[in-house]
Amino acid sequence: MKMRFSLRAACLSLAGIMGTVALTTPMLVTQAVAQDTPAATLLADQVRFDGTSLTAQGNVEVFYGDIRLSSGKIEYDRASGALNITGPIRLTDPEGDIVVYADAAMLDADLRNGILTSARLVIDQQLQMASTQIRRVDGRYTQLSKTVTSACQVCESNPVPLWEIRAREVIHDSETRQLYFTGPQFRIAGVPVLYLPHLRLPDPTLDRATGFLIPSLHNSTTLGWGIKVPYFIKMGDHRDLTVAPFLTTETRTIDLQYRQAFVSGDLSVNAALTSDDVKDGMRGYIFVDGEWELAGGYSLGIDLRATSDIAYLVDYGIYSGDRLQSDVTLSRYGSDTAFDASLITSRTLRASEQAIRDTIPFLLGEVNFEHNTEYAGVPGTFTYGLSASGFMRKSDADSAFSLGAGGLDVLRVGGSADWAHSHIFGSGLRFDMDAGAALDLYAIRQNSNYDSTVARLTPHTTARLSYPLVRTSAGGAHQVLEPFAQIGWAQTYGGDVPNSDSTLIEFDEGNLLALSRFPGFDRAGSGASSALGLRFSSESDRLTYGLTFGRVDEINPTGTTSLSGTGANWLVGGYVNLSNGLDLTTRGIFDDDLKISAWETRFDLLRDSYAVSGIHSYIVADASVGREADINELQLDGSVKLSPYWTAGADIRHDLSDNLSTEAGLSLSFENECTKVKFGAARRYTDTTAVDPDTTYSLTVGFGAFGSKNNTSKRSCGVQMP
Repeated sequence: MKMRFSLRAACLSLAGIMGTVALTTPMLVTQAVAQDTPAATLLADQVRFDGTSLTAQGNVEVFYGDIRLSSGKIEYDRASGALNITGPIRLTDPEGDIVVYADAAMLDADLRNGILTSARLVIDQQLQMASTQIRRVDGRYTQLSKTVTSACQVCESNPVPLWEIRAREVIHDSETRQLYFTGPQFRIAGVPVLYLPHLRLPDPTLDRATGFLIPSLHNSTTLGWGIKVPYFIKMGDHRDLTVAPFLTTETRTIDLQYRQAFVSGDLSVNAALTSDDVKDGMRGYIFVDGEWELAGGYSLGIDLRATSDIAYLVDYGIYSGDRLQSDVTLSRYGSDTAFDASLITSRTLRASEQAIRDTIPFLLGEVNFEHNTEYAGVPGTFTYGLSASGFMRKSDADSAFSLGAGGLDVLRVGGSADWAHSHIFGSGLRFDMDAGAALDLYAIRQNSNYDSTVARLTPHTTARLSYPLVRTSAGGAHQVLEPFAQIGWAQTYGGDVPNSDSTLIEFDEGNLLALSRFPGFDRAGSGASSALGLRFSSESDRLTYGLTFGRVDEINPTGTTSLSGTGANWLVGGYVNLSNGLDLTTRGIFDDDLKISAWETRFDLLRDSYAVSGIHSYIVADASVGREADINELQLDGSVKLSPYWTAGADIRHDLSDNLSTEAGLSLSFENECTKVKFGAARRYTDTTAVDPDTTYSLTVGFGAFGSKNNTSKRSCGVQMP
């Protein structure tokens, strides 16, 4: 093959005289033509060529495909095809994740094979490996001799890293992204603590690889001292399994987590199987979560939960709720239609309800469909709906003659039609009106106090006036003031039905103007009502705040249809959001005598050196909904940075009525660029026939690049890794 060598040599000589030059060497160009590989491009301040060898020096850079090499001087011998390189040398892989630094090197022309001396290998700006000699093989393998590996920044004042792995040899496979250590010795602060014959670790650029994960130590008064050692199994690009043996003085447990990604969704399974000294026999649990997008715009979701006994989830810190609910949902939402269906099973975890669990609904189902439309020449929007709901209990007893709910089963089907219209007058006054009716048919079983079949019709109508006022303040804040007044009426005609889905009434800023604040269909308001109030909001770059104040008058209250047992309820709510990290929300409900029936306040304060959040809830007792005592509870959660690397945290949940704490915890963590250590202590004060109070201690240690991807913590030397 003709090489056009003389023309290239002339160009090289001319470029060397001119100073800065960009060129392609004759030999490398010939290889590119013959083997269909990328050509090499050389950039340098000075280039000399004597017919057999080429010398480039001064800001030398070589580009071979996606590989980039920079150095102080390069000598190229045409006969051997070798590059003799003088440092400082920097060699970067195509993705830029792997960088090699060296003082000197001997490499072949395509930079795929050769030796680098006094070298360092840096992977993903997280892990660095120093070696007396690095050998590159076929552009894939990097072999390091007498190597020190660490993710810690080495300081001039303290050259010993917090942790390091010393090994006779380390091989890095850039294709599988694995590190293979021969004779590794793990050191902490320079002190050897572990010797192994061989060790394999994924490099920091690999997100998923089969192998052990970081273990954690645990201690609790219920389970004793123990250790959890997770093992991750990659089962392909879209599936994986984590097996985590958990062994303590009181338990032998296998934790399992399976994950799979599909084209249209994902699936996650968490489970455990246990043999312990807490309770006889095998114990365990399984949680299955999944979500898929189906044809036609439908979404399918599953959330399945089961456990061997009511105390297991609390004993092992998995779940602390008092109901274990499983559900399957199907939904579809469009611009003018909405459909959702759910099938739910529920199991009580309350020790006090185990004797009556057969009288608590265990199977619930619900289907809802709505369609919005407009007709030409007719003002307003029409909404049509179809729905069905029901529940079943295991008990066969007649609820009319049984303590509690007995075996009451109910099935309901219904339909509704509504019309709504808004009109804004020239002055800015806004008038909103709606009207509609709902028809519900009930089938009631195992309660002789009610007819077996019941039909009910509930017409309703509302009319509302509001006058939104908008302005921009002198400080540039956008402000809206909206006074409003509303009257409404709703009346249910037909037979009586048991109240199963409307026992808990929600009253807040969101439903202040709703005609019915019941969450279900069994109760829908009774008689006339009115509402009066105002809303105010102000929004700027530094401060956003708002206030809602309103009064709801139920002219014909009947029992629990009234929000506070009287005909009138006042609501006040407000929020403040500051750009410096403070968020505050509060709302309260009280009557004409200013007697508070409910009050809740939430706040979050986020600063560079500390963070605090809290919730205070106060709700008065109401026997009609099963609340025998007042709820007065405070939850606090906070953390503070003790130094650039140390952070302390605490949380508590306290019952102010009984002056007793239900949960409390403390944590202390250290984190820098190469290490994360967290110690935690938690106390659960719950004491029932099934669950005893418990104190738990945990210790977790992570090593920078292994297990903490993209660690952005402040470097311990105050500089970034090169």
